[in-house]
Amino acid sequence: MCCVAFSFLLAVSAGAARADEMIMATDDWPPFRISEGDTFIGLDLDLMDEVARRTEAELRIAKLPWGRALTEMQGGGVDVMTGLAFRPDRAEYIAYTDTPYFRCTTAFYTIKGQADKIRSYEDLAPYQVGYVLHSAYFERFDKDRSLDKVGVAQEQILIDMLMKRRFGIMIGTDCQVDYLIKRQGFADKIEKAPYNPGNSVDLYLGVSKKSGWAAKLDELNRVIKELVDEGFIDKIAKDYYGTHS
Repeated sequence: MCCVAFSFLLAVSAGAARADEMIMATDDWPPFRISEGDTFIGLDLDLMDEVARRTEAELRIAKLPWGRALTEMQGGGVDVMTGLAFRPDRAEYIAYTDTPYFRCTTAFYTIKGQADKIRSYEDLAPYQVGYVLHSAYFERFDKDRSLDKVGVAQEQILIDMLMKRRFGIMIGTDCQVDYLIKRQGFADKIEKAPYNPGNSVDLYLGVSKKSGWAAKLDELNRVIKELVDEGFIDKIAKDYYGTHS
């Protein structure tokens, strides 16, 4: 497992780093990005450590809230982000690699014994639905202004609020939420609803279009595809899941 120290960049908006330096903006999103003191570990860190090695880059980590990280990508204050689902509005300032490095799906979660009530999208209407701000789930949900949505900063907060019955349903990306639920011993307290939108949440490496690395997108495309084709992602996923998710 990779362990990378991070620095709080006090002037990230001053412009991206030199072309041989790669600033990765990130926050906590286990098991992909796990903050441990002044270091990060996780699947994404293992991935980016290898990307940096193959592109001869010096990887630096900027720990930023997700929304702030997107803002810095827009302004060119950081170079790259991982765990990005494709969204057209983000594509205006982020260049996505061609190949996703991981695939998840969207799921709805309730307190155990309540999930059977959610068998269709329409069944969400009577409930408050917790979600993570600035996240992309699936188009119908993302654009739906009729639902009573409660936005929070992180999935961990969603789980805590669901356990306290602060809302009836939460939405999440299964490859991250399932990991948290299992690790925290909530597998017998929280369950998935039968309704599943059936979408694929593909996770990409994204490059700020104002970064010097945008000119090297072809090289990054090649490296990401190599890592997927070689089974590198499957191998590091086993370190965190025990098996590929």
